[in-house]
Amino acid sequence: MANRYSKKKKPVNKTKEWITDYYQTGREWDKDNKRRREEAGEKENKGLKNLNSFERSCIVIIILALIGLFIKLVVLKHGFWTPGI
Repeated sequence: MANRYSKKKKPVNKTKEWITDYYQTGREWDKDNKRRREEAGEKENKGLKNLNSFERSCIVIIILALIGLFIKLVVLKHGFWTPGI
């Protein structure tokens, strides 16, 4: 009699698939946009001007978190392990 539990299923990492798909799709879009700009003779914008709204909001959240940490650790002089007010 065969043991039906002898075969193990390979675990599926959906998060990894989602992230790699997002990354690869973004690279394809960048290549297409770069090709279109070169065909049209437009200049390529570099830096923070070509970010979408999600990326800009992530940058703003990170900056606000860093400002909050600076205020907590330097201005108020509370460490991570000392109790607050």
